[in-house]
Amino acid sequence: MNTKFNERRGSKKILSLDGGGVRGILTLGILRKIEQLVKERYGQEVTLGDYYDLICGTSTGAIIASCLALGRSVDDVIRIYLGLGGEVFGSGRRLKFIPRSWTGVRAILRENYSSETFESYLRSEFGEIAIGDIQEVKCGLAINAKRADTYSLWTFTNNPYGIYFDHNSRLKIWELCRASSAAPYYFIPMMLSSKSRHGYAFESAFIDGGISLANNPAWRAFLIATVGSFGFNWVVGAENLFITSVGTGNGLQKENPANLKRLRALNWASRLSDLFMVDALEMNQVLFDILGRNMGSKYAIDRQFDDENNTLGMCFGLGDKLFSFDRHNVALTRDALADLGFLLEDHFIESLREMDYFENMEILLKIGDKYAQHKEFNII
Repeated sequence: MNTKFNERRGSKKILSLDGGGVRGILTLGILRKIEQLVKERYGQEVTLGDYYDLICGTSTGAIIASCLALGRSVDDVIRIYLGLGGEVFGSGRRLKFIPRSWTGVRAILRENYSSETFESYLRSEFGEIAIGDIQEVKCGLAINAKRADTYSLWTFTNNPYGIYFDHNSRLKIWELCRASSAAPYYFIPMMLSSKSRHGYAFESAFIDGGISLANNPAWRAFLIATVGSFGFNWVVGAENLFITSVGTGNGLQKENPANLKRLRALNWASRLSDLFMVDALEMNQVLFDILGRNMGSKYAIDRQFDDENNTLGMCFGLGDKLFSFDRHNVALTRDALADLGFLLEDHFIESLREMDYFENMEILLKIGDKYAQHKEFNII
């Protein structure tokens, strides 16, 4: 563990995990393949927490990141997720007699799912392990959450050389995962007690880290790894930093403009998380194409950035790439799913994109597994 913090130079491997609610189970399908390849190369006893030097996650990605950093196997995390989905988004749903699709009505609630149930489940899995416990955490861990009372994005890391480590190291991992996943409309904010750099204590309200450009935290992970204040201070370069970025599935969202015009203010509440998540996904991919070396397959970003001639990374006249990367995500569209062997109706595909439809977790896991069977992964 200490070598992962003390050695600035050399090849560093970073895993970045997106937010997306129960769709995190799709991420785990992809990670199961990566874990298999790592074990084949380095030995059956090696976990992803051993393999990666830093694991960074937002929202559902923060929960997965924490599990992996603690040395859990992917199959164990899948077990955790299947249980979490049913307990939190099934049993924990408020006022079950109001359909989930009635988002305008449900928006009047303080929360749509029980924060107490969520906290109890996280606590049962993580116990009282603190983020600063270097005996338990096997690698660098970074959790992103949005501090709502100051509108600022906070990243909690376990690097003892970080300027805020002493002030936040005693925070429990379950608390930070709950804070990172406190999506408005779904859960109430998470209150955390901390200390300023000057030593005075204060309490803050945190909401989902995905309500920022860090829902896809790949760019944030690069900054955490290289900006000195976070403590890692790793050397940049395509040969020095390799970032594996894994999504939770995305699809083309298109609603009827006339219907949107008629929406009341409350009706927008359930859409806010998705609105931020799409921006985060696209902007991170644009930054990565400009500043990094893509070691994986080409992917569509947005037609505004259509780059058939692969000139996006050259149009700024930049020199050497700052890192290498590999991005994996599944398009939750009819055609893309059909290519993977899933022939599904449009209304069901729409339900797959929801963050709280726990009954879809089994098929989302299968989709992640099937995607991974058709892709190549860079194990260095």
